Amino acid sequence: MFMMRFMDKKTFQETGLREVLDWVPTETEYGKELKSKLVPYGTSQVRELRRAFEELRRFRKGLKSSDYFLWNLKGYLSEIKDIKGSLQRVMKNEVLNEVEFFEIKNQIMVMEELRGFFMEHPEVALEKFEMDSVAPLIKAMDPENSRVKTFYIYDSYSEELWNIREEKRNIDGKIMETDKKSRQEVYELTGLRPKPNNEILVPKEKKQALGILKNSDLVFFLSETFKSYVFKISPTEELKDLREKYQNLKIREEEEEFQIRRRLSQDVRNFHDEIQKNIHILGELDFSIGKILLGDEIHGVEPRIVGDPYIKIVEGRHSLVEQRLRKEGKSYMPIDVTLENGVTLITGANMGGKTITLKLIALITAMAQLGLYVPAKEATIGPVSFIYFSSGDEQSQERGLSTFGAEIYHLKKITDEKKEKGLVLIDELARGTNPKEGYGISRGVIEHFKTLKGISVVTTHFDGLSRIKDLRHLQVVGLRRVQPEKLKNELQHGEEGIGVLEKYMDYRLEERDPREEVPKEAIMIARLMGLREDILTRAEEVLERERQEQGIREAKEEENKEGE
Repeated sequence: MFMMRFMDKKTFQETGLREVLDWVPTETEYGKELKSKLVPYGTSQVRELRRAFEELRRFRKGLKSSDYFLWNLKGYLSEIKDIKGSLQRVMKNEVLNEVEFFEIKNQIMVMEELRGFFMEHPEVALEKFEMDSVAPLIKAMDPENSRVKTFYIYDSYSEELWNIREEKRNIDGKIMETDKKSRQEVYELTGLRPKPNNEILVPKEKKQALGILKNSDLVFFLSETFKSYVFKISPTEELKDLREKYQNLKIREEEEEFQIRRRLSQDVRNFHDEIQKNIHILGELDFSIGKILLGDEIHGVEPRIVGDPYIKIVEGRHSLVEQRLRKEGKSYMPIDVTLENGVTLITGANMGGKTITLKLIALITAMAQLGLYVPAKEATIGPVSFIYFSSGDEQSQERGLSTFGAEIYHLKKITDEKKEKGLVLIDELARGTNPKEGYGISRGVIEHFKTLKGISVVTTHFDGLSRIKDLRHLQVVGLRRVQPEKLKNELQHGEEGIGVLEKYMDYRLEERDPREEVPKEAIMIARLMGLREDILTRAEEVLERERQEQGIREAKEEENKEGE
């Protein structure tokens, strides 16, 4: 799709970016192709990205000033067909056919109309929409200045063609006269009127007419049916001669038309560069309108673009999730998040939206770097060199890897990117293995991420990771601000457990002290949903013992570090 170095196929699909790009409407194949080859602005292209948003802002302002503008521009674009194949043929010195000339003539006339439209309406005329004139080519393809977008090889294309067609018309008239004369003679002899194809149907009971026709040189016997005989008018020598002349003229006409098409193909070839430039502009125009319409659809805003890798999202929304919730009659809770160079740890209960938060961060960052409006109230984005998202539950069937193996396979590639200022988003790091090893691997990976230049965000349920030095800790608010008795009361009155939890779950993030433990809302949720109390009590005892042992281990680690 676009630069795979920036975002691999898995991240492209899982974050929802592929579907969001599908939402960008395009009228033309040129706009669709431009979208399919879209490349994000990199860390060294901050000025170019700012300029792209400035242009889009000006164009949007112009479009919004009158419905007339959007209606007209979409009307022009709806007439556009893909003529790139014909242009490739003409550059190989091939001669185009009449259908191709029709499509080219129609398109270059639209190009010239658009040039005039932008001259008349500077409020929507961006510099990048300035097309080259193709008026001389239009004149060559429309010698009679009819201004009609259909294509026909007019008599006026050459004197030779005019003479041939004039002679054809004269001979055609003589053929009709000769044919009419023969038909009249048959009618006068028999009282029978020939069909348009010069066949005469003679009922078998009409003996007199039958006898006349059998002995006449005017007709010849064709066939016999159960009730009648069929004759056909014989062409006279004069008619044969006229038809032969007519066929010879048709051959000469086709040869002359071929020479005219050859000449017009050369004319198109001479304007190849101008047409190609204008085709690119048509794609830009189409895609720019699509970006604005997408922005309207998702209630997007223009992100502020800054230099270093940086992300600040105010009331951000994941458009795909928001759309799904809207269809279910539910509301979406926007989130705020600020990320800078370094590692941020996000903790919180299951069902707390941590995975969606990571996808949201990836989606908004990628959309900004692609020059799209983003689904948020405000957004400030410093471009990154790549985006990597790991869902933690992936498997690689092609490589025969388990969930954990697939995660490590991708992690290896990311941890080697020391020079790149990327955005790494990992959901539930190392959850595919046993907790003790998972904790150790997670700690090692996070320590390594601290040495990288970009932004890393990791969600986890492992205790102790938030106490790693120079680590930022964000926590999902979750159910902490809801009275347990209120939840329990609703659950006891028969409401569905999941629905109640979704109703009160607060998906927003808040900064927490790194020394705070990972919240244990899972036990609270299990208790509220009615799991046996003896099971929950035992779980709490195990957790407390594990917490104490973890504290002892961490204290020893600190002592060892100080001793070194």
